[in-house]
Amino acid sequence: MVSTGIIAMTSDEISELQRLISTGSDVRALERLYLYFYPKLFSFAKTMVAQAEPAEEIVEDVFIKLWENRAELSKINNLKVYLFVAVRNKSLNYLEWKSRDIISYLETYPVDIPTANNTPDYLMMTKEMAMRINKAVESLPPKCKLIFTLVREEQLKYREVADILNISPRTVDTQMTIATKKIASAINLYLTSAT
Repeated sequence: MVSTGIIAMTSDEISELQRLISTGSDVRALERLYLYFYPKLFSFAKTMVAQAEPAEEIVEDVFIKLWENRAELSKINNLKVYLFVAVRNKSLNYLEWKSRDIISYLETYPVDIPTANNTPDYLMMTKEMAMRINKAVESLPPKCKLIFTLVREEQLKYREVADILNISPRTVDTQMTIATKKIASAINLYLTSAT
């Protein structure tokens, strides 16, 4: 997997890189875009295809195609959603090619909960709560977990997740409600047992 130093990028910066790539004038713009999006897209592809190597190839193929069709790049309104949809489509094509059942493509996706430095008791309680939350996330149905991950981890809007997964925003909302209730229940169980 590619390690990047690019942690954040504004939508204006992404748009500027998109413009530079579309004119074909700056290969470094493609490299910068790649370094920023690679970890997110790789994680998404790996969640779908359940293997690191094909996930890497899928993301690389998407960026190769992006460069090959750079003249059409100016027609894309939301590059982030476009990239996720392209990775989704390539992942589904890969799964079809491998003759797998589409339902089985989701793999466990851990959610890391950061802990604050404090007293040993607090750290132990926080670690226990994080484990309970991770367990609750892991026990979500596959589609629900994928939606929760895209909304919470990738901070995508419901409409963007709906576009990526080819579902309605209402379905995203319903699945997020299910996930939130299950996680809240896990936290309440923990708080009740801790007192």
